[in-house]
Amino acid sequence: MALVDIPSTSSTLATRTTTSFSRTTTKTSTPAISLSPEEFKAYINDPRFNRTFQLPADPSRGRPKPFQISYSDFGFHREDAGDDDSEEQVLLFFGPLTSSRFFNIAKDGLAKRYKVRVVNAERPGIGKTDSVPAERLLEVWRDAIPALLAHLRIKHVSLACHSGGTVFGLDFAVHHPHLLLPSRPYIAIAGPWVHSSQSGKLLWSLASSLPRSLIAQTGTLATFVNSTLGPALGVSAAVSGGVAQLWPQAKKSTGREGADVAFEEGVRERVAERVFAGGVRGLGQETQVLLRNGVEKDGWSDWGDFDVLAPRLAEAVREVGGADRLKVDVFFAESDIMIGDAGKKGNRWFEACWRDVDGVEFASETVKGSDHDGVWDLRWDVMEKVFKTMTGEA
Repeated sequence: MALVDIPSTSSTLATRTTTSFSRTTTKTSTPAISLSPEEFKAYINDPRFNRTFQLPADPSRGRPKPFQISYSDFGFHREDAGDDDSEEQVLLFFGPLTSSRFFNIAKDGLAKRYKVRVVNAERPGIGKTDSVPAERLLEVWRDAIPALLAHLRIKHVSLACHSGGTVFGLDFAVHHPHLLLPSRPYIAIAGPWVHSSQSGKLLWSLASSLPRSLIAQTGTLATFVNSTLGPALGVSAAVSGGVAQLWPQAKKSTGREGADVAFEEGVRERVAERVFAGGVRGLGQETQVLLRNGVEKDGWSDWGDFDVLAPRLAEAVREVGGADRLKVDVFFAESDIMIGDAGKKGNRWFEACWRDVDGVEFASETVKGSDHDGVWDLRWDVMEKVFKTMTGEA
């Protein structure tokens, strides 16, 4: 039985409905659940999905005034969390380009079922998070996230990354390995980001050579790209999985069906509209970082690329004590316009970065039927697999 957390904004909707579903492939889709404008407004305005935190000013860190972060914090919350051995399970999610706090909120019920707390912060220039220049994005974010976790009294986390969030999530992990759960440090990556120099994807190789001034306008042009260019090309024209309207049409004849799937897919378009209405002014700066167009041109942060980061991260985890091995699960989309389809150069290179690294327990799989942008969708059960691994049910 899987818990489907459907908002109780009307008598026409069930409150905390529980339903069973089949894990077999079906040929007919469950009709999408439709919310009235009032019901959707109540759902999307849930306080748990709309939190903010002020990082205090620190001139010594290049922060002359407080820095605001917007985030969502949903799923299971312990009421008696304290200094004991039964620490709550927290999944810190690093989303794709636009990194919206609204990504994955439809998985609230699933998270409650597995007693997992999910935190998803919006990166600089997205939503209500303050903006920073491209050259300071990674630096600022690796300072901001530990401060947010301290504010939430969260001691340790497991990590989940999607697309461009892979760069930010792994940069956080290698600089703050002590914040991974000591007993079983765990990172799950689905639809990873791989630079064009390794994936060989011509589209992004060309994008990497564009003038910085043009890429920096991505946020301003997002609406035009989203409504005109993307549908014409049939691709994710915003570099990562952040522009929902550009997602290729899902192959609804594959994957799991169920009320939770129908709900997530039924609200997706309006969630995307809310993301853009909330502001994506930081899109251009983040695009520069992901394409290494500018300050990151020689590699990301102080580690360069994932082949260097992987052994360094494994060593960092060993040095902070706890478990001897870092568990890393990677879920590749079967169809991936960003880094290449399953089995292609980009996937093989990313897999090789982790496989056989001393101190890493690595596993990978291809999510049949999925694409780059939707690989974390409920339809494909990746999130449930991650929750099971976190809670020891896998």
